Amino acid sequence: MSFPFRFVNFVLQLLTAVLEVVALGLLIRILSTHCVLGEEYGISVWMYTFILPAIACQSVVLVIFRLCCTTVGLDPIAMTFNFASGFLCLGSALTLLVSMVDHCGNEFAFIFYMSSAFGVIAGVLHLLNACVCNVYIPSGEWYLLINGMPDFVDWLNQILVLNPQVLYETFEEGKEK
Repeated sequence: MSFPFRFVNFVLQLLTAVLEVVALGLLIRILSTHCVLGEEYGISVWMYTFILPAIACQSVVLVIFRLCCTTVGLDPIAMTFNFASGFLCLGSALTLLVSMVDHCGNEFAFIFYMSSAFGVIAGVLHLLNACVCNVYIPSGEWYLLINGMPDFVDWLNQILVLNPQVLYETFEEGKEK
């Protein structure tokens, strides 16, 4: 029953990884343009430069793991990765796209637009894949996720209220490792 959803998950992840790699290649070409070297563009290009390679690398690794391991992809970690990556891709690519409104219109404008457009599409596909993971995640995965949360929430609550005993125990456990 879950085969079509795993196939859809894999195809979405593959398309996302391909789009991110293409956007990354175009981004590398952007870095040597006189617009970027002349600091006409600042934070929009550099934010995209810092965010996109990490997400693209993780997407490629996830696609490779999906080829080797059929159980990877429809799990809470993949769902969280896709949500976070989708929002980061959308945010950084849209920032670059919006900054292009005032572009001088030289021969590199097309590369700027294409790189950010591929980033926006990849971000949307990440969010779509996260929704697929959310809807079709195996029930056993939700059971493990929900049962593990109360301990984490209790620990985090004790840390946030700065319980000295919990802080000391956490520090001592870290020293022993």
